[in-house]
Amino acid sequence: MDDLRDLTGPSAGVRIEVRRLDPAPDLGVLAAQAGGDLVWLDSALPDGAPDTARARARWSVLAWTDGPFRARFRHQDRQASVDVAASAAGWFGPSSTDDRPAFAVLAELLDRTPHLPEPIVGCGFALGWVGFLGYELGRESDGPDRTADGHADADLRFVDRAVVLDHTGGAWALTLVADTEPAASARNRVWLETVTGVPSQAAVADAATGLPSGVSSAVGRVSRADHERAVDACRAEIREGNAFQVCLTTSFSVPGGDREARVGPGSDPHLDDPHLYDYMRMRASDPVPFGAYLRLGTLRVASRSPERFLRIDADGSVLAEPIKGTRRRLADAAADAAVRAELALSAKDRAENVMIVDLLRNDLLRTAVPGSVHVDRLCAVETYASVHQMVSTIGAVLPSGTSRADVVRAAFPPGSMTGAPKTSAMAIADRLEGAPRGVYSGVIGYFSASGAVDLSVVIRTLVTVVDASGRVRSRTLGAGGAVTWSSVAADEADEVVTKTRSVLGAVGAAARW
Repeated sequence: MDDLRDLTGPSAGVRIEVRRLDPAPDLGVLAAQAGGDLVWLDSALPDGAPDTARARARWSVLAWTDGPFRARFRHQDRQASVDVAASAAGWFGPSSTDDRPAFAVLAELLDRTPHLPEPIVGCGFALGWVGFLGYELGRESDGPDRTADGHADADLRFVDRAVVLDHTGGAWALTLVADTEPAASARNRVWLETVTGVPSQAAVADAATGLPSGVSSAVGRVSRADHERAVDACRAEIREGNAFQVCLTTSFSVPGGDREARVGPGSDPHLDDPHLYDYMRMRASDPVPFGAYLRLGTLRVASRSPERFLRIDADGSVLAEPIKGTRRRLADAAADAAVRAELALSAKDRAENVMIVDLLRNDLLRTAVPGSVHVDRLCAVETYASVHQMVSTIGAVLPSGTSRADVVRAAFPPGSMTGAPKTSAMAIADRLEGAPRGVYSGVIGYFSASGAVDLSVVIRTLVTVVDASGRVRSRTLGAGGAVTWSSVAADEADEVVTKTRSVLGAVGAAARW
């Protein structure tokens, strides 16, 4: 039943040990049982999803952040903090705090990470760094000079324990061992032999599937009228030649999230994260390739993103898959098909998409081999549970030895969340929005010890900040859309509401502004 293997990588004396899990565990159960921080990269697809989307949704990863080789990189208030467990100090050095740029610190950490082969054929994840990079890190690539409000601009964890699930069949537990750290390695081997996801499954399922009673109001940070005026202001900037497209966003304050209201006093102490249950309700109603749940300190991130930012394979091939163009799905099959066809033929949406494709071609060319950037798909329409989306695919090849941090920085923030040209579009949006975006519009995913990277765009995402006792300080959902010269302000406001429904409906709320 158990397949225990030992994989030796080019970092001498450092290995990933792998155990096949049969039957495959429910990652939701494992997440509910986990104490402390975790990162769950959670892939799924609705029935009838296109074959082109299936490769994106093949793998899910649940990573624990409390292993003996753990390390943490945070960038908050322009300060870089690196906290390193004693067993990992030989790789990453001692814990430190300084004022270096986030991407410079990330590049150094990736360079010092043991390089390991991919333990599961077809899966790029070989342990490594997991977490998020927030939108305000765009200040390091000519974006507005802001920081996030109430949480870090980046939080990445080096993880040495994870479970990987192949949705075509198979699951494996991975852990890190090092010859120079026998005690830490022994602890990880014990974890590897004992990890399971069977107990408490019924309790988790009951807590996760019960919908909240009633519908509460998620209140907009600005009024609908103010948002529509901001759309017209973007159009004026476009008319003056200051941008071709501006991604204008806003946010909604979402009620709820208290433990007692969602789980109930006296419940199983392992099942005390109401934000995880909100996420599990979201995932039940809206399967997407790039779902994620992050519990990082006082931050909870529940993301139902359909959009990939960048995938970098260990061999240096790069893939970007921007989404521009969205329509709400309809219950009537014929009407739904008509909406899909209308999106496919929409000149406005195609123009939005092509602008971002050109932007990403330029972003990738900054670090790619000259002549290697190419477009594989242009303005293809894909259907998900709640929306139809227009997706394009851009590829490139990196020179040998290129820093993955440099590639991400050159393309950051995601062009689909900025507009074009990127620098001027970000400045316009920042002036009109008047507030930081935080995790929203940034990226979530991993920087693998194999050199592979996979990052999603943070959209359709509930971001919660709690205090030390778990009480909710803020709970927000960001939403927005691309404004072009042909935009109609009322239509853009309607699109914002459309993009909130898949998340808010699952937590018993609706957008009000």
